[in-house]
Amino acid sequence: MLERLTALVDRFTGGRGALALRYSMVSVVGVVLTQAELFLFVGILDLDPTWSNVVAVSLCSLPVFVLNKRWVWSVDGRISMRREVLPFWLFTLAGLLLSTLAVALVQRWSDATIFVMAANIAGFGVLWVAKFLFLDQVMFGHSEREEVLTQAETAPEPTA
Repeated sequence: MLERLTALVDRFTGGRGALALRYSMVSVVGVVLTQAELFLFVGILDLDPTWSNVVAVSLCSLPVFVLNKRWVWSVDGRISMRREVLPFWLFTLAGLLLSTLAVALVQRWSDATIFVMAANIAGFGVLWVAKFLFLDQVMFGHSEREEVLTQAETAPEPTA
């Protein structure tokens, strides 16, 4: 079943189906953690929805970064602040701003926990595809040019 799903996703991602599925799974982990924290902060502790969103997103960004780097793109080694952490945090900050704006707008209408949670998901959903492309092509992945060069280096030399 997973192989069929990967093959289907391969068609839409240019052969990166398994990668896209792992990225999606990490996203699900991030959403579940963030939503659980929002439910705790807003639904149970009755804290301010906007600040609860900021705290929940901040707490979840570290495990999501590590899972993306190590599991999705299989990148080991030291973490580069300039090349990895800063761009990842910029995307996280953009999602945080969008989701916090959505939460603040929803809060004007209702502070019901379910609406706060939905606003958070909507804010991050806007950036989800762009973040995948950036992580894959710029930050953790490899470009098509590198792929061509690698194939050229490993190709057998023609015999005369």
